[in-house]
Amino acid sequence: MKQIYFPLRFPSKFLVFLVLSSCLTPIDFPVEIKGGTLVVSGQISNLSDQNFVQLGTTAKIAQLPFPVSGATIQLFDDVGNVYLYEEDVQNLGMYYLKNEVGIAGRTYYIQIDLIDGGSYKSLPEKLPEPTLQESVSYTIVKKEFTDKEGAVVMQDYFDLYSNSELLPSNEPIYLKWGVEEVFLLSPTDFPDPFGNIPPPCFVIQNADPQRIVLFNGSEVTSTSINNLLVGSRLIDWSFLERHYFTIYQSSITKEAYDYWRKVNIVANQVGTIFDTPPATITGNLISKENPKEKTLGYFQATNQTYNRFFVFPSDLPFPLTVTTCAFTGSFNSLEYPARCIDCTTVRNSSYTRPDWF
Repeated sequence: MKQIYFPLRFPSKFLVFLVLSSCLTPIDFPVEIKGGTLVVSGQISNLSDQNFVQLGTTAKIAQLPFPVSGATIQLFDDVGNVYLYEEDVQNLGMYYLKNEVGIAGRTYYIQIDLIDGGSYKSLPEKLPEPTLQESVSYTIVKKEFTDKEGAVVMQDYFDLYSNSELLPSNEPIYLKWGVEEVFLLSPTDFPDPFGNIPPPCFVIQNADPQRIVLFNGSEVTSTSINNLLVGSRLIDWSFLERHYFTIYQSSITKEAYDYWRKVNIVANQVGTIFDTPPATITGNLISKENPKEKTLGYFQATNQTYNRFFVFPSDLPFPLTVTTCAFTGSFNSLEYPARCIDCTTVRNSSYTRPDWF
């Protein structure tokens, strides 16, 4: 079993950008680029709500990629079917495949046609057979935390574990885990004569974006994976209301495994003059017009299982001592955190409630 974890530990001159980590959520790693490079993060999955492609172009300074809107993205399989990803008008640059799922044993690739005329194709991937994730668990532990001033203090963390049984397979199994969190954020309800209650936000994000957890079945003979740490989350104000965790276990191809292994190698370089300089990690996207053009990211075919549970503040073994959005008697908005006045100021928040929340 191989578990891979990396912290953000690289020179600031290298750009940090987002690509897909396990399920729907992104992870940071460093690359040396000049800007304008296409970034592709996406997958075809057996889960209907996990089929997406995110497009962006890198910036020339250390910031997130710019969304690429208006593209046409088609999914092709090995029996001649063609499916269309549709752009989310509320989240430009994000494209979803609706009412379709990937099928184990079938081979898929995508073609991306940009509005400016550029065209890209991914290398074909065979969607793997399923594995079984039986249960998840969590513990609350004390860990070192570095605050904004650089001081190291002990804080409470929510550690999540996965337990899995590996189904019989004629080929090596390659796995990747990711933890998505969704939590409720209710803004301050200031009294008014009409009794209006502001609508809550739902924040969807990666619970531990700096962690990569991989399993290489060709290196072990075990048929089970027990108490594997797949995520660790600082306990903060986001636990003041209902907080969901979804642990995704993704069966991926050897090529996808090798890609994420390379991401880990680059991200873990210490940065001394004797290290190999961080390099652009190319994925499986190729420009049809210029095969030598560098593109970033990966489109994968994956077979996923998941476990989901939620936590209330009352489930924690201690009271939360963080600032809440409760009305204090003051109507001065400056006395409340920004999230309490407008919950959409929190990154990845929206008023859209997930169907299962």
